[in-house]
Parts: sequence; C-alpha cells; structure tokens
Amino acid sequence: MFKLLKLLTIMVLFINCTNTPTYPKWFTKLHKNSSRYIYGVGEGDTKDEAVSRALSEIASKVKVSIESTSTSTTNISVIDGEEEYSKDATQTVKNRVDKIEFSNYKISKSEQLSNGRFIVLVSIDKELNAKLLLEKIDTAIKEYQQLLKSKEKNPIAKVKKYNEAIFKIENIDLPNCNIAKHLNPDINIKNRISTLLNIKKSMFDYKSNITFSVIGNDNGYKSVLIKEITSKGFRVTDKSALISIYISVDEKKLEALGNKILKAKVTLRVESNGKVIGQSRIGVGAKSRTSYKVAKEFTIKNFEKRLKTKKIVETLLGI
Repeated sequence: MFKLLKLLTIMVLFINCTNTPTYPKWFTKLHKNSSRYIYGVGEGDTKDEAVSRALSEIASKVKVSIESTSTSTTNISVIDGEEEYSKDATQTVKNRVDKIEFSNYKISKSEQLSNGRFIVLVSIDKELNAKLLLEKIDTAIKEYQQLLKSKEKNPIAKVKKYNEAIFKIENIDLPNCNIAKHLNPDINIKNRISTLLNIKKSMFDYKSNITFSVIGNDNGYKSVLIKEITSKGFRVTDKSALISIYISVDEKKLEALGNKILKAKVTLRVESNGKVIGQSRIGVGAKSRTSYKVAKEFTIKNFEKRLKTKKIVETLLGI
C-alpha cells in the first residue's frame, strides 16, 4: 500500500511538472522603457487576451509616470486667469490612462506555451501615439467650433449638445492632451488646452445666459421647481424669458381613518418661442393627522423628492 501511494505521488508530481510551462527569458526579464518605446508583457488564453494585458501593463507604466510628474504639464492658467487647468486634473488624467486604447502598437515577440496559453511582448511608439492623440484632439476641437457656430431653434437642445461636449472636453480631450505630453515631452499642448478651455467657457456662458420664466398657480410647488432649475446652472426671471415653464397644480382633499389626505396632479409644460418642447405630469400626495396644511407641506416635499430622484427636470428639458 505504501509503495502504491509513493508511486501515485511520483506520478502526480510528474504530471504537474510536465504541465508547468517554461517561460523564455524575454518574457521573464524586466524590460526597461527607452526614450522612444514603452514595453509590456502579457499572458492569456488567447493571443488577443495576452496583447490586451500587455497594453494594460504599458498603461500602468504611463500612469506611474504621470503620478511621479503630477504637476509638470497641468499648471496652465488661461482665459485671463479665470480658469486654471491645474494639478487637480491629475486624477482625471490617471483615470483616463486606465481606459486609453493605444492607437498603434507592435507585437515584438509571441509564443504559445506547452499548456496552450499565449505570451507576448508588446511595445508602443510614444512619439507616434502622442501624434495620434493630438490628431484626435484637433478633430474634436474642429467639431466643437462648428457646434458653437451652429444654429438651433430649441436652445435646450443646444445646451444638451453643449453638455455632452463639455463632458468630453473634461474627461477625454484635456486628459489626452496631458497623456500626449507625457508620451512626448517635446510637443506643445498649451495652445490646445487654452482652446479647449475657451470652448468650454463659451458653452457655459451660453448655458448661463438662458433664462426661464416659471408661471404657475401655486407658489409652493413653483418655488420647488425654480430651485431645481437653478441647481442645473440656469437663471430664472419674473419677466418674459426665452423659455417659459408652466406649472399647473390640481389638488384633491380626502379624509380616511382620521387622516387628512392630499393628492395633487402637477402638470409641467415647457415652451420656447410659443412652441411646446417638453411636458410632464406628476402625481404626488401625503397625509397628516393634524391638518391639510401639514399634508400639503409633505406633498410639496414629496414633489421635490420626485423631481430629483426621477430627474424630471432633466428629462423635461432634454439635458
């Protein structure tokens, strides 16, 4: 029995040894980056998976480089000092590196191991990838400039497009400027950053200059709606405005089991230049043991909560 167990142990060890692949030196050695190239190795069940992991390793090296030089390329004041793309943007840049897809890479070495898995050595040309990133940025800038010149009858529709552009500027284009700079320190990104921030400011200015008039038959619900609109960066005026929001409240009072119950139907309608561009109907209610006045206070609070949780204003305005 002992001999049988010993034989089985030897067989298991032999099988394990034969299943353990031998990695070539090019895969196990540390690949130092050169002035032109960044290297990464990867392993996977498929060649594509191995390449993907190698590129992730390269991205992590770029991220470490950005961390070690966190403010070297981001302290750029523009627009007469009104806005600064400062070191606070470093985290956004690092987050962007995690998701960046390198436009150009080279598989220097590739091999399939005895266990069927694939290993690769991948390199990216820093100068070429920086150039490709700048081309993307320049294309985006042209699109934003065309968007600024475009005419739109519905100003809210234009704000929606501006919001999407601002998001891209903040989370893609500006980080890409800095990534390109880290890949190739010789390039000048200051003008591009300045242009992007000027575009962003113009879009914000357009948005802040849009005024709303809120017209309604109940000041309680009306004040809640005004508060929600201003929280989105818009202005509300008592005078005539580019956009009018009409709020109509229909309340019903009920009583059951000693409770004062209030149910309200709130109708919202948005008009621009006499044309309806959005509408919504909301049902809210509340109850109170004491009075309808208290029930109404609870109902208005529920209305405010509904506006926020269901993003009704955003849907209504198309932003």
